[in-house]
Amino acid sequence: MSRRLFLTLVALGGGLMSAEAEWELAFAHPPQPLPGGAAFVECEARKAGLAVRIHRVQFLLKQCRLTVLDNEPQRESLESALAAANCFAGVNGGYFHDSFTPVGLLISQGRTLHGFERAKLLSGVLVIRGKQAALVRASEFQASPAITDAVQAGPFLLDRGVPTPGLHSEKMARRTVIACDAEGRWALLLFSHVSLAEAAQVLASPAIFPEVRWVRALNLDGGSSSALWAGLSPKPFYLRGFTTVRNFIGVRELSR
Repeated sequence: MSRRLFLTLVALGGGLMSAEAEWELAFAHPPQPLPGGAAFVECEARKAGLAVRIHRVQFLLKQCRLTVLDNEPQRESLESALAAANCFAGVNGGYFHDSFTPVGLLISQGRTLHGFERAKLLSGVLVIRGKQAALVRASEFQASPAITDAVQAGPFLLDRGVPTPGLHSEKMARRTVIACDAEGRWALLLFSHVSLAEAAQVLASPAIFPEVRWVRALNLDGGSSSALWAGLSPKPFYLRGFTTVRNFIGVRELSR
């Protein structure tokens, strides 16, 4: 075999491997409307025999408001807690101990319920200042009396639209994620069984999200805690968690 032919075959083989490694959109159902101009979308991403179902609630921060709901002492379901807070959608929030004590920073509606912690897992914080919100790295976080709500979680999945290096690729589990772009678009997402590394790859894939480029994404408590509720009409969508959790992240219309 000539050296030129060998190099050509290597290049072709590399191209095939790259193509096989790309995520593809298997299907995406039409967006279903929610209050505040938000939308609920269900889609499926596939790669090399792996199928990941993704449910998301997408909204504009200028039309909606994020809030953190504490679930102590009520210990309610996600559906009940969101209804009581006039939220049209929401997911489970941050980590907690078996004793139901929060892990990391937790601020709900102006009340600091647990302080900031430094730990490898707790690499990001959802910070809400009234109508404004941001996903910040733990190293960037600065305490302020202007913060009305906050949840510390992790790991950080995306930064500047790029998957975080070193994410685990072995353990498969349901994942709950919050993401934002550079134009005020946000999403609460629930992934079917997928690794952290693969979840980040899917979020960064233009084939899966052709209409938006997520800039930052933070992994929330997953596994049995993962839950998403969306107040669709006439019948709400509800993916229940298998565990009673300490806190929730809800979305409501800005006017509420």
